[in-house]
Amino acid sequence: MRAVEKKLAMQRFAEAERARQRQEDEVLAVEEAMELSRQADALGAALGEAHWIASQHAWRLRLEVDLRRESSLLERRAVDSSRCRAALVEADRESRVVELAIEKLDELEALEARRAEGRRMDELANTRWWRENGP
Repeated sequence: MRAVEKKLAMQRFAEAERARQRQEDEVLAVEEAMELSRQADALGAALGEAHWIASQHAWRLRLEVDLRRESSLLERRAVDSSRCRAALVEADRESRVVELAIEKLDELEALEARRAEGRRMDELANTRWWRENGP
């Protein structure tokens, strides 16, 4: 059961991390578009065309809104990824604890079996000695 929980936690973390990475790529794409807009703005300002400046301003404003939205979503995905990572670490730790407990129980059972076998052998040897040496 612990192995299944660990596997599910691993899958959830992988999905969350992929979503975070995709969102990070979206943020980078918007930032790159803003930088290109700034570079184009310098060209438009040099030409002195008012419509160019107004359209670039509107475009950058839209990009700024997009950037804020995408950045907010990236933060949420990063938090989700961190939460999934913590769940994976906890599932891994619990899995190891259970494995160690099972190993310890197996060792104790093996030790008890060896002791029982030793007692049985002692009893057989004792019985044989009494038969051969008698009272």
